[in-house]
This record gives sequence, structure tokens and C-alpha cells, in this order.
Amino acid sequence: MKRVVLAVVLVISLQAVAQSSSAPAASSNPKVRAITGFVRLDRPTYRKQVTDALVVLRRAKAEFESSGYEVETLRLTTQPLAELVSGLSEEKALAFLAQLDDLSIKENFLPNVGPAMLHDSDDPAAMHLLERVLSTLPNLEGSTIIADEAGIHWKTIHRTAELVKYVSEHSPRSQGTFNFTATAMLKPFGPFFPGSYHTGAGGQFAIGFEGANVARDVFAKDKGNAAAATADLTAALTKHAAVAAAVGKKIATETGWAYLGVDPTPAPAGDVRHTSSRRPLKPYPKSRLAIPA
Repeated sequence: MKRVVLAVVLVISLQAVAQSSSAPAASSNPKVRAITGFVRLDRPTYRKQVTDALVVLRRAKAEFESSGYEVETLRLTTQPLAELVSGLSEEKALAFLAQLDDLSIKENFLPNVGPAMLHDSDDPAAMHLLERVLSTLPNLEGSTIIADEAGIHWKTIHRTAELVKYVSEHSPRSQGTFNFTATAMLKPFGPFFPGSYHTGAGGQFAIGFEGANVARDVFAKDKGNAAAATADLTAALTKHAAVAAAVGKKIATETGWAYLGVDPTPAPAGDVRHTSSRRPLKPYPKSRLAIPA
């Protein structure tokens, strides 16, 4: 399985190498693209819960920065959307989510409300709410799960297509679609957005690296020698994963939050100076260039 994952990393990295070969030299460390916390919010106390979670994530950010790593974003993934707004009318749910969106701008984090549908048997009402969220709120992200170990979710696929069409037609410049994805066979607790989700009690965090420069440097050194590149890329990613593990374990010990690991995905490709960061967040209708990752 590790060889398969590494092979995927190598393939994805080739484009990054080709597009960034003329880029100026930078730090040999990968950027920390995401420090993602997983929370289960209670609406009456959600502001304090967010504040407490950000204390943990900011401590992790400071640890990485003291070790020579640039941190791009802090992120929070809540329980799935239908659970988050359970018991509210659609209008009240949208008002609550607008407050959460505003809080994300004030506190400088990326918010994700998880899947609107995890299974075909789920109430599709949350999908209509997510359509409105993605069309009117600039920062909240969400998803659907269109397949898992039990099979393909055909109803969810159909409803997902309707959502994408709606958001493309109703969000400014169709940008709301950047904050949505449909996932298949994706496990919970991934650090990258918009597909990140969890269904547990919260109190965990994970790390996501932006490792295109690591792959670029390895391929430039090994010049087409696949065996050497495989070994060197494995060693390089292992080195940075060890740093993440040390940071994660330290923060876990200090805060009681559980560290869930690191994803070394070598994204993004190309000129990352123009596409890597979504900060500072701004409300519609001002434009922001972003890629979902």
C-alpha cells in the first residue's frame, strides 16, 4: 500500500516539477498548508469552542514556525452540516452559518461544515441549505460523499449535480463551487478541504503539507533515475513527517487534543505564489482566487 501511495505522489509531482522548474529558489522545507482541527460545535457555546480550538492550532503553528516551516492556513472541520443545524429552520440555520462565516474572517481560519449527505438515505434538505451557503457565504466549505465501502450513492450523485449547477448560477462569478467537492472512499479526519469531515466528538487535529518543492528538488537532483527518486523522496517526506509528529505529539501532550498524523500531498503545482493562500478572507462580492485543497 505504501508503494502505491508513493507512486501516486510521484505521478502528481511530475506536473509540479515541470511547471515550477523556473521558479526562484525557496526554503527546502515544505509549507504547512493546513493545520486542521476537528470540532463538534454546540450552537450556544460555539464561539468559545472555536476560540479554544484555535488556541491549540495556533500553538501548533508557532511550533512549526520556530522549526523553520511556513504555515499557510488554520482550519476547523465541524460535525456534518445536518447535525450542526439540527432543529433549526432553513432561515435560522443560514443565519447561524453566516455568523460562523463572519467569525472565520475575524479569527482568520478556514471553516468546513462537512458533508451535507453522507448516505443515500440522508434527508436531502441539508443539500438545499448547502446550496444557499455556497452561493452567499464566501468562506464556509462543504461536500457530499458519493460512494463508500457499501457502494455508489446514486441519489446523492444526482443531488450533487443539481447543487453544482445551482451554485454555479447563483454565486458571484461561480466561485462558490470552489468551496465544494464530492468525495468517494475518503476516510474521515483528512486535513485538506473541502472534503475534510468527521462524525465523532471532536478534539483532534491533523497536518497537511504542501510538498511540491520537496518533490521538485528530488527530481532535479536525480534527473530521471526513478529508483533513486523513489528512495530520496521517501527519505525527504519521512524527515518532514518526523518533524510534524514531534510537533503533534508535543501539542497533544500540552492540550489533551489527539494528533492524527500528517498528509504529505505534493500540492499545489505551478506558481504557488498566486494560488497557495486564501488569506486574508474577505466577504462577497470582493474577489478571491483560491483552489480547493
